[in-house]
Order: sequence, then structure tokens, then C-alpha cells
Amino acid sequence: MNLNTGLRIARAHPRLLHHGSGSYVLAPLLANRISTKQLGPRTSRTASRRAASTASQTKEAPKSVSELVSSSRPSTPLSPSTTLNPPASTRPPPLELPTRDPGSSLFSYLFRLGKAYTSFYKSGLRAIFVNRRLLSHSPSAPPPSSSTLAASASASASTFPTRSDILLRARVRHDLSRLPLFGLLVLICGEFTPLIVLVFPRLTPYTCRIPKQTDVLRRSSEARRAASFRALQYGLSSDVSRAKPDSVVNGHICRSLGLTSALWDKIGLDGPFAGMRARRAVQRIAADDAMIREGGGVDALVDEEVVLACEERGIDVLGKSVDELRSRLEEWLRRTAPESRGDDAASKESAQKEAQDKVRMLLLEPDGRI
Repeated sequence: MNLNTGLRIARAHPRLLHHGSGSYVLAPLLANRISTKQLGPRTSRTASRRAASTASQTKEAPKSVSELVSSSRPSTPLSPSTTLNPPASTRPPPLELPTRDPGSSLFSYLFRLGKAYTSFYKSGLRAIFVNRRLLSHSPSAPPPSSSTLAASASASASTFPTRSDILLRARVRHDLSRLPLFGLLVLICGEFTPLIVLVFPRLTPYTCRIPKQTDVLRRSSEARRAASFRALQYGLSSDVSRAKPDSVVNGHICRSLGLTSALWDKIGLDGPFAGMRARRAVQRIAADDAMIREGGGVDALVDEEVVLACEERGIDVLGKSVDELRSRLEEWLRRTAPESRGDDAASKESAQKEAQDKVRMLLLEPDGRI
């Protein structure tokens, strides 16, 4: 059918151009023929390239690790790295500070510097709500504001929580508890917030910590840990502490892992509920070690999570490369692995108890031996 015949049919039967009993068949055909005749071969080639580009865009692209984590109900099993590593939004975003050119004025440099910090804090605050949404859509991690009954019901109805879900829940709870005060601080101080957070570094959510603030916290933690090791050696050698060695050990674990405030060190006390906090920390570390072993080992962790995992185990990280920290974490996992095996409940309980005892003993050794 040529073009003239098609136009005569369209004038004689206009209902063929409407959505009646049939479909829109003749109209696209005529439009395609007219556009091809009038616009020439160049336009047709452009249209074919656009069609190919559209087809390539509609084709499903392979999902990245962050996309798999952010999906609420994944249809396929997650890779080991996804189940071990929490979303990247739980960590601080990259901070790109401007450099001052020799010919630029001080005012323009300070303006660009304040703009960079403002963009950083906006991204960090936005990440808190993104993580809250991820947690609410997680199939195995209940939201932090739910009641105990609802949380237990959700946990029983879903799969066992992965390491990614557990860390996501802990970091969201930490950030939400500090969000009101930090938001007020940002509104009052504005561009001077980076100077204020250096004085009060623990009032900031994880996603809003600048690199200098992280270095301040790490230096303080490592100095406190070194002082606690010196006090531990003196306490275990004294006759008074031999009667109650658990109190000395629990106090050292709390100070070494930063479970209590540093103000109690100046008073000379271990802090309230030191025994319970130390016991829970040992159980948490032993469970985390087991999940890392079952999820692919240290190689499945990203570099940032390797550093954070070493910090949680009382391993110094300042001045050490990621490769060195990976080897230390692998050595930690090797030394805390339980030797007892078994599928029954008694064997599993015995293996957990053995792993917790090894973690407790390893926390009493200086960092250089790991």
C-alpha cells in the first residue's frame, strides 16, 4: 500500500484512526511513512539510534551492592559482602575541602570552605533518614522505635538478621538519639559547627563526623586504652585485686572499648554496670566474629568496615594501613574461633561459651600481640 492509497483509506474510514474495535495500527504506520519520506535517511538513522539507546536503557542493569542493600525485599540471596557490610550511607560521606589559591582572597576561600561543610552536614543528616527508611523496609531488622513484642514478632516472622541488619539498626539508633541536639547545634552555630564538634565530638551522629573529629576520638580512645592496660597490669599484680579479679577485668574491658565515660577514670571508678556492659560487649564481639567467618571472612569486608571492626575489638588503627588491619583482624578471628563443633544445642552452646572466653582473654592482651 503506497502513501496516497493510505491517505484515501484514512479519509474514507476515519474510525480506523481511533481506538474502536481495533488498535492504533494505521496512524503510526502513516506517520512513520510520512516522516521517512519527508525527513530523509539521516533522520531515520537518528531515530534508529534513539530507539537502540532506549532499548539499552530499558534493559535491566546489574545491581550494585548498595542497590541490593537498599532494596526492601530482595528476590535473590544476597552476596556475602552485602550481608556483612552495612549500607555506605551509615558512614560519613566524603568531605571535599577547597584549596586556597595564592591569588584568591581570604573571604572567598572561607565562603567556599563553609559551603563545603554545609553540603557535608546536609548529606549526613539526609543519610540518617535514608538509613531509617532502609531499616523500616528491612525484612529481618525491626525499626528501633518498635516495642519489644512487635520486634520479637517481626524477628520471628522474618529471617535471622544478618550482620548488615544488626549494624544498620545499631547505627540508626545511635544517630537518631543524637539528632535533636545536633540539629539544634547546626541551626545555632551554622558554619562554626566544625569547630564546636571538636570540643564535643561524641554529640555528633556517625554520618556527620568530619575526619578531624574521627581522629580526635580515635586518639582519645587509644590513649585511654593504653592507660587502662597499665592500670590492669598494676591491678592484677596487687594483693587486693586478686580477691576479685572479675571487677578489674570488667573495668578494663569497659575502658578499653569505650563503654563508659572517661570521667569515671578521673574519679578512679569503673563506672556503673561495668560487669553487665563488659559481658554484653564480649557476647556481641563473639557473635560478630562468627558472622564474619560464616559470611566470607575478612576479605568480604570493605576497607571502612575493616577499620571499624578493629576499633570495636580494641585494636589501634591510627598510623596503620588497611592491609595491616586486615591481617590483624584475620588473626583475631583465627584465635577466637571455637574448637568444639556440633549441630545439637549443647554443642552450639558450648562453642559460644568457648568463643566468648577466648574473646575475653584476647581483650586482656595488649594490641601489639594481635
